Amino acid sequence: MKMNLDRSLRNFSVRWKRLLLQIMVLTTMVFAPAHADAKAPVSTISPATNHATPNVITDWTPQPAFLAGMAAIAQGDSAAVNAAIAALKDNPLATYLRFRFLLDPPTSDPAPVIAFLQTHPDYVFSAQLKSHTLNSLIRQQQFADYQRLLSVAPELKSNRRLSCQGWQAALELGTLTAQQVKDAEQFWAQGRNQPSYCDPIFKWLQAHDKLTPNLYRQRIKASMIAGNPSFASYLVRAGTSRKIGGLDAYFKRWDEAYKSPQSTLQQALQRYPSYPGHDEQALLIQAFKWLGRSDPQAAHDLLAQLPNSWRINPDEQAEIARVFALKAAYTRMPQAYDWLMALPASVQDKETRTWTARVALRVQDWARLKVAIKAMPVDLSQTPQWQYWLARADDELGKNQEAKARWQALVHTPDYYGLLAADRLGIAYPWPKIPPLPTMDTRAVEKNPIVQLAFYLHAAGLTDDARRAFLSALKEIPPEQIPALTLLAEQSKWHDRVSIAIARMKKQNDPHWFAARFPTPWESTVDAQAKAQGIASNWLYGVIRRESLFMSDVGSGAGAQGLMQLMPNTARWINHKADLGLTTMNLHDPTTSITLGAAYLSYLKDKFNGQLPLAIAAYNAGPGRVRQWLPEDRNLPGDVWVDTILFDETRNYVRAVLSSTMIYAWRESSERESNKSSQNTDNLLSLLTPVQASNPTTLSSVKPAATVVAERVAGN
Repeated sequence: MKMNLDRSLRNFSVRWKRLLLQIMVLTTMVFAPAHADAKAPVSTISPATNHATPNVITDWTPQPAFLAGMAAIAQGDSAAVNAAIAALKDNPLATYLRFRFLLDPPTSDPAPVIAFLQTHPDYVFSAQLKSHTLNSLIRQQQFADYQRLLSVAPELKSNRRLSCQGWQAALELGTLTAQQVKDAEQFWAQGRNQPSYCDPIFKWLQAHDKLTPNLYRQRIKASMIAGNPSFASYLVRAGTSRKIGGLDAYFKRWDEAYKSPQSTLQQALQRYPSYPGHDEQALLIQAFKWLGRSDPQAAHDLLAQLPNSWRINPDEQAEIARVFALKAAYTRMPQAYDWLMALPASVQDKETRTWTARVALRVQDWARLKVAIKAMPVDLSQTPQWQYWLARADDELGKNQEAKARWQALVHTPDYYGLLAADRLGIAYPWPKIPPLPTMDTRAVEKNPIVQLAFYLHAAGLTDDARRAFLSALKEIPPEQIPALTLLAEQSKWHDRVSIAIARMKKQNDPHWFAARFPTPWESTVDAQAKAQGIASNWLYGVIRRESLFMSDVGSGAGAQGLMQLMPNTARWINHKADLGLTTMNLHDPTTSITLGAAYLSYLKDKFNGQLPLAIAAYNAGPGRVRQWLPEDRNLPGDVWVDTILFDETRNYVRAVLSSTMIYAWRESSERESNKSSQNTDNLLSLLTPVQASNPTTLSSVKPAATVVAERVAGN
């Protein structure tokens, strides 16, 4: 039985794939047994061996034996795999080969996997191997083997798949307990459609009348609260077909409240002079929350009419008030500040305190902004963000010395607010000419097997596994060795892991690491495309860094791809719009991604009249949303606009790209390379020009996507 070659080699670079094909031809000569009948059974794999301390590595190029072993795995040839493992001796790639062979074994016998896990319970890929094998055993209905493997270390984190598979195995083996049945019932009652691997236990629950009318009502209610009325409607049909009565009326009541929460509450105030009952009370509480998200003022007014006889306790009332107060803040209602400040302490958190300040900031009410910041918990108010804004408020209120003192405390940290603080003080950024990387002895960290594995896999083009091994190394090695590991990654031009390691060291703001943290790969392409599109190369680098951390192979769940995380439709559109003439749209190709991304940034910059913060926000959230976020009646200072962007993700994105743009400009000027198209600016504040007010008539006709806004912001 042969494995799928493409699957086995999906992460190899083209260079290594070509070499591997040559090695595959040589494999039979190098590792072939002396006699045909000497070949080991396909299911056999050598037992694990003890590893001596490896020697220091100077060349991470994988040995030919490793490539031959990978070719043998693709062919399902265990004898050749064993020969490759033996040839590798103490090289950590030997254990990796054993793992890869077991990942898609040619037989259904879990014994070799169990033996591997017992020998390597803490191996970086052991959890992956265990999870993969468990899934395979369930598919093959090997339930006893499943339970046997489940008990072997490492322990896997609980998740839906493990729960459903565990119940199925217990069911088939006759060991299902009453508690497991109860857990499965509550799992079924969640307000969403569950994945197909849960079907076996759900079918058993239904066949044995465990799905009671109460459970159906519970799931219908949960589905409505989750905003999924179509699934709730399906549950009504499913339950009715099983002769469960009353579900249609129950759903209709919830559906009415979902579609018309205001009329539901108004009618209830007339209908229920006394306690409406537990179920109706729960519905009315939810109706208040739905109304709070669609019409905050109506929810506020109706809550004021709430009769005590309804027995909605103060905590539940506070939760309702929190919903409509936050929605008022998201939609810039003038009442938002007072409503947020009036919330009880029980529902005040980082979200409410932050939005209270943003509401005051958006209208530049500096006195109220100070009150809001001082009401924050200390760990929030003392962050650079709110210390900067406290200083801005002091400055606007005439307390110039207090403002200067706060800004002075920020300037030594070269992040977004440190740069702005220096600009406000009118002083140069406290950066030296770009310093060299720290020098250190890397021999000790090079001896670590997991470090060696990470760099071997990286050199071989096995990118995903290499990244996992590197993260494991970060956790495993002593903290004092992390700088040396970071230096090794920098020497290998492994830019994404360098930044992750620098963050682990908490050295993000140390200029000595800036050259490594803000690298310039694909330099000629970036410079050429920046020049062609009339944009700054340092801005282009800032976007690339934030979008992908220089990982050209990455993709997002939404479909964005490559260095600049372009959506395929956007890429096709800008290719046509900018007349780029690209005939292939491989967005994982760095040159293609940079070419398209630079053109799109140029388009956005022109669309928003050269204002970089707006163009950056549009690159992340889309031009339509940015137009909705423009001030309506008066211009806004650029720093105010950035910090009152609605989405947390976009707000953080804009700040990160702007600060990276300045750091790249500093790097370019430090290197004194005059051929770069760098941003012609001396400071960050000069990029934050006032944001022009939109046409109030035009904007008033544009309603924010309330549902999207609530989900995006409330989820952060």
